[in-house]
Amino acid sequence: MSNYFDFVSQELLVKLNQVKAFIKRHNPTIGLLTEEILRDFLRAHLPTIVSVEQGFIIKKSNELSRQCDIIIYDSLLFAPFYRINDVVVVPEEAVLAIIEVKTSITKKIFHDVIGYFSEFKEFHAIKKYLFMFNSIEIERLGEYFRTYKHPGEYQEFDHDTFFDLPDAITGINPSFHLEKDYVISDSDQMGYTSHFFDGMNGAEISALENFFLSVYLVVETHIGARFGQIKGSTERANDHIVHSQVRRSDYHSRTTQSIFAIPLFDM
Repeated sequence: MSNYFDFVSQELLVKLNQVKAFIKRHNPTIGLLTEEILRDFLRAHLPTIVSVEQGFIIKKSNELSRQCDIIIYDSLLFAPFYRINDVVVVPEEAVLAIIEVKTSITKKIFHDVIGYFSEFKEFHAIKKYLFMFNSIEIERLGEYFRTYKHPGEYQEFDHDTFFDLPDAITGINPSFHLEKDYVISDSDQMGYTSHFFDGMNGAEISALENFFLSVYLVVETHIGARFGQIKGSTERANDHIVHSQVRRSDYHSRTTQSIFAIPLFDM
């Protein structure tokens, strides 16, 4: 069944590349189309218990979040408070994940993204993704992290600010999929680990498939925690209990490798 993941990832990649091929000089349009392509892809391939929209998250205090390029939320149990066309306002308890989409990245844009995600620090249960089309090398991304200007005198990430960062970062051209991680070694560190399939480090398909599998696991975890009626083994994933005999990733036969890629601070 690995061919299935290849096919759907290739379908996504072709559509993203078509935008770049046909619309070359209007970045706002490229950005809007990239977001829409990702939303359509996730709508088509995620379980129908969730909806994939753009819009805002509202807190119980009636505060409204900044606009989210992509919101993945439980639309079976929760209805939006407001909708106009394809823009929604949804309650915080409904949201599983948000995805910020960038068609290109510079140091300033990346630092702005860190500031953007820091405004979601109170939404502890929401998984945060950054998706970059026309990305940069991982080493350069690490430099962007290190040169981020923190408020106050302390100019390094720590345990508190680490949790404000995106949980996963996917880049295409160059291609990678990074997830928050820690490494226990002579110098225990927190940062990001690069996940890829054996022999496919740097491949576009590997990055897109790992992105898709990561988002799918968020939805599977929510289904198991919310309903728990699926018979089978119980396992722990991302600090949630998943009641599921078979996960979508179990149909993926490739071996996943990982390398600690961006160290941010010592534990």
